Amino acid sequence: MLGGHSLTRAALAAVLAASSFSTAVQGLFPDEAGRIDWYRAQIGVPKSIVAHTQEDRTTNILAITDRNVLASLKPDSGEIAWRQIFDPTERINALKVRGSLALTHSGDSEAHVRVWDAQSGALAWGFSQPPSPSYKANSGAAEFLRKSQDVLAVVGDSLVRLSPNPSKPVWELALNGTASYKRLVVQESVAFVIGDAVRTKRHPKPRLHVVEVSLKTGLVKQQYDVGTEQALGRSSNVVVESREYGGYIVWRDDKNIVWNVHRLGMQEPMWDIYHAKLVQSELMPMDMLTSTLGELDADPGLIADKPRFTLTYTKDTKVKTIVIEMTHAKDKLELRKVVGFRSDSAIVAGSGGATLPSSGASQTERAVVAVRTSGDISWRAYANSKTPTHSGEFAYDTATYGPVTAATLYYAGSEPRVLIQTSGGLVAALAPGSNAPVWFRDESLAHATDMTFLELPAPASSAEHAAKATDPSILASPMSRYVLRWVETAKSLAAWPASGFGLFGGASSDAEPGSSSQSTLEALVPTTPLTEGDHFGFRKLSIFGTSTGVVAALSSQSGARSWTRYLADNGTAVAIDRVFISRRSQPLANTASLLTVVGRTGHGNAVVATLDALTGKLLGDIHVLPFKKVKAFELPTTEGATEQQLLGLATTGSEPRLAIWPATADAAKAFCALPEPVFFDLGASSGSSQLRGYRAECPAEAELDAWKESSAFLTSRSWTFDLPKGEVLLAASEYRGAQTTALLGRVLGDRSVLYKYINPHLVTLASRRDAGGIGIYFVDRVSGRLLYSAVHETASASDKQSFLATQSENRVIYQFWQESGSVEGAQPRSKGYVTVVAEMFESNKPDTRDESKAFSSFDLSLPHVITAAFMAPEPATALGVTRTGSQITTRDVLFGLSSGKLLSLPDQMFDPRRPKKAPTKDEQAEGLMPYMPSLPLDPKRVLSHGNVVFGIAHIKSAPTHLESTSLVAS
Repeated sequence: MLGGHSLTRAALAAVLAASSFSTAVQGLFPDEAGRIDWYRAQIGVPKSIVAHTQEDRTTNILAITDRNVLASLKPDSGEIAWRQIFDPTERINALKVRGSLALTHSGDSEAHVRVWDAQSGALAWGFSQPPSPSYKANSGAAEFLRKSQDVLAVVGDSLVRLSPNPSKPVWELALNGTASYKRLVVQESVAFVIGDAVRTKRHPKPRLHVVEVSLKTGLVKQQYDVGTEQALGRSSNVVVESREYGGYIVWRDDKNIVWNVHRLGMQEPMWDIYHAKLVQSELMPMDMLTSTLGELDADPGLIADKPRFTLTYTKDTKVKTIVIEMTHAKDKLELRKVVGFRSDSAIVAGSGGATLPSSGASQTERAVVAVRTSGDISWRAYANSKTPTHSGEFAYDTATYGPVTAATLYYAGSEPRVLIQTSGGLVAALAPGSNAPVWFRDESLAHATDMTFLELPAPASSAEHAAKATDPSILASPMSRYVLRWVETAKSLAAWPASGFGLFGGASSDAEPGSSSQSTLEALVPTTPLTEGDHFGFRKLSIFGTSTGVVAALSSQSGARSWTRYLADNGTAVAIDRVFISRRSQPLANTASLLTVVGRTGHGNAVVATLDALTGKLLGDIHVLPFKKVKAFELPTTEGATEQQLLGLATTGSEPRLAIWPATADAAKAFCALPEPVFFDLGASSGSSQLRGYRAECPAEAELDAWKESSAFLTSRSWTFDLPKGEVLLAASEYRGAQTTALLGRVLGDRSVLYKYINPHLVTLASRRDAGGIGIYFVDRVSGRLLYSAVHETASASDKQSFLATQSENRVIYQFWQESGSVEGAQPRSKGYVTVVAEMFESNKPDTRDESKAFSSFDLSLPHVITAAFMAPEPATALGVTRTGSQITTRDVLFGLSSGKLLSLPDQMFDPRRPKKAPTKDEQAEGLMPYMPSLPLDPKRVLSHGNVVFGIAHIKSAPTHLESTSLVAS
């Protein structure tokens, strides 16, 4: 999910009752059907934040994020003022702010330059460049010209000057693929384009390439290489710029104590600095050898009077940082130390463009912010002296959102504030003297990769709590618990008149955080985790795993955070792939719910951690396994001692093995005691041409006794499924979680039955065909048998028009893009998104079924598949289905639409047996709707209502204790 999260209560029977019944659903009021329990708008973890205070004292906090969002945040609350969602494939490379305008550069070979109104978010103008064959990877930059609204930009393999409302560039310069250009320095009459030069046989080492261009004509004045063995972004060089003094590149060669200061436009270094005394610091040669350079301001062009950068070095095991400023003294350019301080476990940042109102005028405050990143957060802001101008601190636990990674200073009115962000996705504003954030945003949820619901224990009466504390054996008898509850009910009835007849009781205890992803009312660290549910099963824990390393548990009823936990390995966030409820609490047995998290380190090794699902407490260590690229799935057994469900971790190398978790001898023995062997499949990744099936082999008893974390079961390949020649895998789908089925067949109008073909081992494959179109294959993962195949010759398989699929019971639903036109022997087709339903039955003859006592994947019979196709109202980014406790209520099919809507359509619309002619009496008796070629976009069935949930990537559903009601999260 890119742009927001929502959780909706979908009362399916109540919705259907509005059209066909007059009875109400017991336990759910009509106005609660489809109610949105909570909604959070997200922007993603920022890549760059520019806090710009203008001369009229208004502040814009603009951010670009790695979820391709440009957003403006309100400086006093952190709420989203506006946001623009870019195409998922259109990476935002740069953000620049000048006055009331914001400039973005996005895309790669096909580049886009856009200018926005910073106050409203409206697009002022834009320019796009088609793909260039000479484009060099990661090339792209944009800058405003001085005293002008014109823009200079590197787009594709060209440098262009653009004016507002451009029909074409003022001029365009071909860069001829000479470098990967990432930086622009704009001066009065010329600009310098800086990039990493293309390596050649003559020049095999990395170096920087500079092109000087006339802003008036677009002609090259000169170009040259500088900085041997340097590349932009390394800690051994910085690019600084100044309105008054020009632009500079400062670097230090590897294993050298010499600083080189190069003024742009000169082909030789301007200075060679051999000793740090020039910046009023005593550095020995060994200190210089390990020193690093860093840029200070997020957008240097905002404050470009005197360029600044940092020098960080280690002296006597202590890390120190110097802020260096270039200035003029007696017409001579020199480097001046502004401030220096210890920077162990700290980051240093600039003000990013803050102005300090003073006596009715505005002056630029060149503040430097130092933020400690370990333990409690403390910060100091320095101007031009060693004495801090502002400071603050508050208690913070890095185990919640990780260490601080970036900071900037801005002003809300006349009050200074420090904006920090952490590696886990927290963005918070701090004020001097405050022991808590002024506001904060949890952006980790914008990077959710998996999610599960945890059923919470129903609330127990006070009499039961008292019995549990004094004599727990009383609760072992159902009759005793029944009597205790009647005693509690009698007490409640006696106190009822005094309570105003219950008129003001029964409110939820969860705080409502509102629709924003930030809150000034919530505590950054919740003091009381949510540990108790309700009698109807509406209140659960929604537990999210994210790629930022954060595991977050939220109340399904209000969205209030119950706990967060940041997982890291050697200081680097663990990218979480899956979260599993591996044990559910048993109150009478005093066993806690357990959450098992599976992820990856920065080097790709598998990581497993176990948490208390109710509190988020880490149980034991974070375990880094000696395996890479694992596929995690649940196994049908538990470890005897802990009753923890086993997980399978299949490695995807050339010789796959199967590890298990918990990695104990008891777990290994429980695995080998399974009555049937465990099969799994590998190869279901985009670009593959083969799906392979494996079977785990159990070793001798002695090896099981010595089982440890590095142990794994050997496997043998049991089958191979090769795609036809000229086809590669586009996408794959399989069942997720336990499947509940209430009816084994479809009762027809004549009272005969079509029995469902339900195969929990079904894998759906979609392939890209060289001949055009896509192929569909249903494969059994145990036997490798092909159960069904189809070809959609007019389907498109481009990256932007992805394939989606979901499976439930005996049905597979998938969606793809269909191009217009026709093929030989086929009718003309409409251009658009097509949703196909494939429903499987044991036979095409009613009342015919497999009479065997157990389902077998090796049964040679094939399912009878009935299909139907519908034109979708909008492209979908995710598909799902609703779940109820016993699955008596028919499912709804859920669509996450590209417009940010969450759409729910009834199961009857997707029946492939819908008659294309006037329905017969039997078809009418069965309740079949006449076939319509398109699916409706009914506003009454948009579960998200007016809220926009951009970029929905996952849809999850969970049952409640009411068979008519589901919870849906997207």
